[in-house]
Amino acid sequence: MEDLYITPQKDQWQLQFRQGNKRIVFDTLKKEHAEKLIARFKYLGQMDVGEKRKVQLGAITYETAVGKQRLRLSIVGNYEGKESLVLRFLQPLAKSAHFYFPEQLEIIRQMTNRRRLYLFSGPTGSGKTTLMYRLAKHSVGQVITIEDPVEIEEDTFLQLQTNTVIGQTYDTLIQLALRHRPDCLIIGEIRDSLTAKAAIRAALTGHKVFATVHAANLAQTKSRLRDLLPSENELDYCLGGIIYQRLLTDINQKTAGLLAYQFEKEVPLSNWQQNLRQLVEEGRIHEEILQQEQ
Repeated sequence: MEDLYITPQKDQWQLQFRQGNKRIVFDTLKKEHAEKLIARFKYLGQMDVGEKRKVQLGAITYETAVGKQRLRLSIVGNYEGKESLVLRFLQPLAKSAHFYFPEQLEIIRQMTNRRRLYLFSGPTGSGKTTLMYRLAKHSVGQVITIEDPVEIEEDTFLQLQTNTVIGQTYDTLIQLALRHRPDCLIIGEIRDSLTAKAAIRAALTGHKVFATVHAANLAQTKSRLRDLLPSENELDYCLGGIIYQRLLTDINQKTAGLLAYQFEKEVPLSNWQQNLRQLVEEGRIHEEILQQEQ
């Protein structure tokens, strides 16, 4: 199970889980039970329990029989004030997804060593944060992360979490992080022009910066960031590479990552469609996955 959905219906809440590309309904909850459960998760995730209009994000860690489990929480209320909750089960680095072409990961490791800005894109839940963490683990020196919320707990990193209530935005935390002179700075998401400018400023002042951007494919990643910037020149000066990732389900219903990338240096551009067709021809994924990703 990768995600658990608790969503309001007419007079009850429906529980669904997602594994790969499938969502399966497995239970329902009465109104009073669902509301108590969601309120409990809001409290544990350090959210505003009384707020039912705005989108709220949080994360918690709890102990299980086989070790710690990290959950990312997303809660929003509908027009009637009925809240829905999505829980994402985050995997530790040791259990992170494999890749269809492992040599791609090694190329990315080699090409992300310079003090530049590297953009990671892909849909929600595609493993962008996990990939950045895996690469940063190979960095020598201090790694600082700035996220909303912190998704993966990593003792060897200095992990900061945004909090708009006390003015800890991405922009202000990036400025703070630079005073610590990190060898690698991870920015959870570039959402606005202030964060984009701060990320570029960090790269231009001699830091290696990993950051995620929401984009539909490799080509749109750079243009998405350009839309947030008044000047394109600064991005051209500091951009070291773009990495796009999707998690695809194979014929055995197991998930693995497929990467596409483009770097400043002369590295062959990873061909997304060609790699997908190769996986179909080798019988590793179904034809319908290829059609979905066209």
